[in-house]
Amino acid sequence: MNKHATRALLLLGFSRLGSAADLSPQDFAFGIPILTASEGAAYRVTLPAGVYRGGVREDLGDIRVFNAHAEVVPYALSRPTARPPTRGPGSALPLFALRGDSQAAADAVRVTIDSPNAAVNLETRRTAASGGVKQYILDGRPLNVAVAALQFAWPDAAADFTGRLRIEASDDFASWRTLAEAAPIANLHAGGQQLVNNRVELPATRAKYWRLSWIGKNAPFELTAVIAEPADSRVEAERYALEITGNISGVAPGEYQFDLGTRLPIERINLGLPEINTVVAVELLSRSHPQDPWRRVAARQFYRVASGDGELNNEPIDIGVDADRYWLARPANTLGAGSKESLRLQVAWTPSDIVFLARGPGPFMLAYGSAAAPAAAIDLSSVTKAVTVLRATPGERLELGGQARLAPSAAAFPWKRVLLWTVLVSSLCLLAWMAYRLSKDVGGKAAV
Repeated sequence: MNKHATRALLLLGFSRLGSAADLSPQDFAFGIPILTASEGAAYRVTLPAGVYRGGVREDLGDIRVFNAHAEVVPYALSRPTARPPTRGPGSALPLFALRGDSQAAADAVRVTIDSPNAAVNLETRRTAASGGVKQYILDGRPLNVAVAALQFAWPDAAADFTGRLRIEASDDFASWRTLAEAAPIANLHAGGQQLVNNRVELPATRAKYWRLSWIGKNAPFELTAVIAEPADSRVEAERYALEITGNISGVAPGEYQFDLGTRLPIERINLGLPEINTVVAVELLSRSHPQDPWRRVAARQFYRVASGDGELNNEPIDIGVDADRYWLARPANTLGAGSKESLRLQVAWTPSDIVFLARGPGPFMLAYGSAAAPAAAIDLSSVTKAVTVLRATPGERLELGGQARLAPSAAAFPWKRVLLWTVLVSSLCLLAWMAYRLSKDVGGKAAV
């Protein structure tokens, strides 16, 4: 692309900034320097978490990008596009149980490698049972995809158990790499409730062989199957996290309300339980404003249970995107509860990017937090397709106009409106007086 075409693209949309150009960095509460590694026509920077909580407008409209001359440059907000999972069905892997202690379990495996086809045969020799099954070997050769999780199955009548499992992978059966050092496993039943944690998420991994080893005590049951879930093609974006302590709602016993302080594009939620060995079924609801009705988002069982060498916690819930500010936790039961401490709402979201054109000299600054700033983001999709958008990083937060910029300014006295109404009322009075004088004159002449 030649210089003139690039300049034309950079000038696109300037007329749409309108009154936004009248603002200066001091009209905003805070600013963040934007650090660029090289010169470019456009830059992309991930919005820091503080921008979400330090702004005024729910739509992030009170942000701007300024150049070194304190001039507003064109910018656009870009949210990551959610893509549906592309995982296929899971596959049951051949399972070999190794009984006895660690050394005996390792000696019980017989591996035969037939060259040149590199066919590998696995066999396990029966040894004297000593403490149940210590290890399992999984044959992953039938798989041709990366594995994202392993799901374990055991008999329905299996005894209660909590423990941890080490998961390793290998391609030659000689060197093993650890994927999960101490994955929590649970099979608990109490009061008609059950708590089963039989799935372990892993970094996407391809491997010919998998090894499962109980840490500490062995499970009082044997695994009957292990399902390998294939990884999807998505790259998980980094999420920001926030934890809020709840307040008792006062409407119903056990209910807690949470105020996030702003609207966030929440994608994942969880509850932090105050006491160990707590299991509680909770319905989570949300709403945008205090006067709105509550809307059901999710319902599930949350737990925090002690195990032999740590504690087990439930996984967070993926909820799509929910931008509501107010949340409510409504318990359906209080199994294991009884603490007077508050629940904690844990939320996570994928931040948006801000894309801006490098008009004028740098360095550039992202300013945010202004009760007086109107929305000024524009559509730069056609521009960013034509130029290379470089990645930039945010610096440390600076105070610009300070907290005073977050409060709406006192309304100015409407002098123009008052003057207009004064002129209109005076004109009406003058017309009425003239009409009165005219009627008196006409009446006097008629009497003569």
